[in-house]
Amino acid sequence: MSAGEFLRGRFFFLGLNLLPAAYFALLLHLLGAGPGPTIFLPGLLLALALISLVPEYWGKNRYYRELRNIVAQLDKKHLLAEVVERPDFGEGQILYETLRAAGKAMNDEIARYRLSAADYREYIELWVHEIKTPIAAARLVGENARNAAALAELAKIEFFVEQALFYARSETAEKDYLIRSVTLAELVSSVLKNNARFLIAHKISVRLDALETVVFTDGKWVAFILRQIIDNSVKYGCRALFFEGRRHENSVSLFVRDDGVGIPAQDIGRVCDKGFTGDNGRRFGRSTGLGLYLCQKLCRKLGLGLAFESPGPAGSMGTTVEIVFPLKEPLDENFY
Repeated sequence: MSAGEFLRGRFFFLGLNLLPAAYFALLLHLLGAGPGPTIFLPGLLLALALISLVPEYWGKNRYYRELRNIVAQLDKKHLLAEVVERPDFGEGQILYETLRAAGKAMNDEIARYRLSAADYREYIELWVHEIKTPIAAARLVGENARNAAALAELAKIEFFVEQALFYARSETAEKDYLIRSVTLAELVSSVLKNNARFLIAHKISVRLDALETVVFTDGKWVAFILRQIIDNSVKYGCRALFFEGRRHENSVSLFVRDDGVGIPAQDIGRVCDKGFTGDNGRRFGRSTGLGLYLCQKLCRKLGLGLAFESPGPAGSMGTTVEIVFPLKEPLDENFY
């Protein structure tokens, strides 16, 4: 609060003090007092009025300055009323009580939302658990009948069911993951093995290089991320996948390269936006815009970096996806 802002709020008070001072100056002039008393005495009255406002301005200015600093530094601003001090002046106490009431209402609303989200997440997890039984039964029927088309469609259903499960758990990933040491080769091999039928059906060739490096992460969650990346590559015309590991000073990178249609330059920075499909998504007509969004979300939960590169024009040089595993501290969020 500047002095000017404070005085504008005291305009009526200053006006009430200005009128008596002007009347006093006029009276002194009519009584023949000299210019000195005529100016000094009314001016003294106005000065005393202004001085009486100094303690009030000092206290309010300090309080509102601290309030602004707290708001600027507070991540969860709905908790403002919980950390701000109760002021010792009347209008500030009204503001404080209003903030407390608004904060309580907001916290109650957040609690209701969290409860509702938790209930929905539990329902999704239960649904996924229940749906796996008929899927397994249908797969057995398809294998007995040697129906490759049915098995391929079942694989798609399993993929989307798994995506729904990981999406539901993504808000509380920290409660579900287990960090352990694992080599890049183990991570990649498990994904390739579990999706061998999918890769064979689409005639995808695979090359591996320099995957002996050990990283610390949750294999299940990273496997899901890799499965999403592979699915995207195949979806957009890939015929070959190349997995390469590379160690840096403070991190390890896993590169996944494909020879698909690539990502247009105008889309490369938005491929992880929720619901974004881009030019390729509209051309191929099979994109939901959720796969890479979920990959980025899970990478952030795990402290991993995720970057995309498509050096050539669409239709020529494919896409490179880089997953970065930090060796010490989680990567800065600005990396994503």
